[in-house]
Amino acid sequence: MKYNYSYKHLIVLLCLILVVFRFFIDPVKVLTWDVFGYYLYLPAKFIYSDLGLSNQEWLTNLVETYKPTSTLYQLVNVGNGNWVIKYTMGLSILYSPFFFLAHFIAEPLGYPADGLSLPYQYCLTFGGLIYAMIGLVYLAKVLLHFFNQYTTSILLVIIFFGTNYFHLTIWDGTLLSHNFLFTFYALLTFFTIRWYADHQIKHAVIIGLSAGMITLIRPSEGICVLIPLLWYAGKENYFKQKLSELKTHYAQILLAGFCFLLVLLPQALYWKAITGEYLFYSYTNPGEGLDFLTPYTLKFLFSFRKGWFIYTPIILFSFVGFYHLYQKSKPVFYTIFIFIILDIYIASSWTTWWYAGGSFSSRSMVPAYVLLAIPMGFFIEKVKVNPTRKLAFSVVALLFIVLNLFQSWQFENKVLSKERMTWDYYWAIFGQTSVSEEDKKLLLVNRSTETFQDFENRDDYRRKSLYKNSFDEIPADSSRHENVFVLDDKHRFSPGIDIQYQDLTESDHAWISGSVKLFIPSGYSEILPVLVATFHHQGKTYKYQAFELKNEDVVLGGWNEIQFDYLTPEVRSLEDNLKVYVWHRGKQKVLLDDFMIDVYEPLK
Repeated sequence: MKYNYSYKHLIVLLCLILVVFRFFIDPVKVLTWDVFGYYLYLPAKFIYSDLGLSNQEWLTNLVETYKPTSTLYQLVNVGNGNWVIKYTMGLSILYSPFFFLAHFIAEPLGYPADGLSLPYQYCLTFGGLIYAMIGLVYLAKVLLHFFNQYTTSILLVIIFFGTNYFHLTIWDGTLLSHNFLFTFYALLTFFTIRWYADHQIKHAVIIGLSAGMITLIRPSEGICVLIPLLWYAGKENYFKQKLSELKTHYAQILLAGFCFLLVLLPQALYWKAITGEYLFYSYTNPGEGLDFLTPYTLKFLFSFRKGWFIYTPIILFSFVGFYHLYQKSKPVFYTIFIFIILDIYIASSWTTWWYAGGSFSSRSMVPAYVLLAIPMGFFIEKVKVNPTRKLAFSVVALLFIVLNLFQSWQFENKVLSKERMTWDYYWAIFGQTSVSEEDKKLLLVNRSTETFQDFENRDDYRRKSLYKNSFDEIPADSSRHENVFVLDDKHRFSPGIDIQYQDLTESDHAWISGSVKLFIPSGYSEILPVLVATFHHQGKTYKYQAFELKNEDVVLGGWNEIQFDYLTPEVRSLEDNLKVYVWHRGKQKVLLDDFMIDVYEPLK
């Protein structure tokens, strides 16, 4: 019997692979880190009735019990007794059906209905897979508008197995934003195509809702509105016909815009209730943010740390395919090309352009694969008519797919480092299944997620004195405090250093180490002084660390020493400045002497 192939068979197979591989991995670890922040709206509102997080006892209990995060970086204190969730609520809305299912079954199954017990982990993981399956279905529908089912099938295999879609959806990112954004980009693109074909009101509504949800998931993805705005189904007179299209169907365009804003309304109401403002910028850490004037585009694309083209080389076929797309359909070319260029620019303008450790390759570009599959398809259509080119493409594509799957395995098994990759280390472990201690020395410096980090390998650094002050020039005062600095209610801050990073070191990091002596008088009863080390970006503090004496170790009526080690952060700008000083928070006199600060720069 002859087998009649259908792309639908491939879709079913890919969905089965998603489910099987996902549940090989322990789902207990899915509601952690960023996902914990995305999800927090639901237990805060529907279990603990504390959307402002003003009573954090329940939150502390959850963190201590399930360890979803080491610090509550997902929250921002707004100073009115409330804490605002750093992330917008788009994902919580999409998680909600599976949250309510888990909440309904938790206690009957013998688990606490606390928001993080096992039923919640399993139900939300299953929900993430449902959205992923919908995304694959609608990606296929988009591709079938341009290609036959065989080219569509090739593209589905390439996107699924040949890019970091595979790793992000199955392993680290089932509940991260990119899985859901991929699906809504597929919906937005498909219904954009449909609306330009038939101009039905329901398609305009879906366009508005999809674009709104994409923006609610990640506000920087608001450029998705360019897809329906720039798209055009014709072939000639783009600008003239586009303008005519907008005039003719302005009512439906306004309806789509209304639906777009309607989706964003709950977020504005939440911000108003918690912060008093309808618009609130929650990324308050000055050490990270969007720097549009100084994007990291070359690093974003080509760095061995996590460069997109380095770790997902198969996507280069899409960029070659833009040439063929331009020849076939200039309007579609303009839409996709303009969107992709802006998307890369925005993604690479984020200060932490490598987007943390929870993704193989550049996770921020995964949603764009919906659009990038189109020019890739035109490239495949062009090469498959020539047997030699077809063979060459097949061999290279297969090698890229194998490389992607193997490096995904390396990433999960800590052969590929999640945040510390370098050129030298990459080639040292290329094709390897294990790592030697010698290889590990080729990595970028290890930056702990803990507040304080020990400086253990001093032999790998060269020491340079940065600051030394014995206060010998200070004369005796009326209290006969000689050759020391007096801290009191009028002098709360000691002398210290204030130096720009570019004057501190030419390396990617340095350790700041030193000590200071403090004389704590007998009968001292106030809060003890602290030694502060912190960086500043445009006058705002980040990587703030305060080193203090332990109350139980303090010698009253004698000299005490604070020693400190401080690893410089990944600075946002070379002009960012380091300050180190002693801060006295009491009023009683404390004496300070022998303040010494050294910088340790890596030997290599």
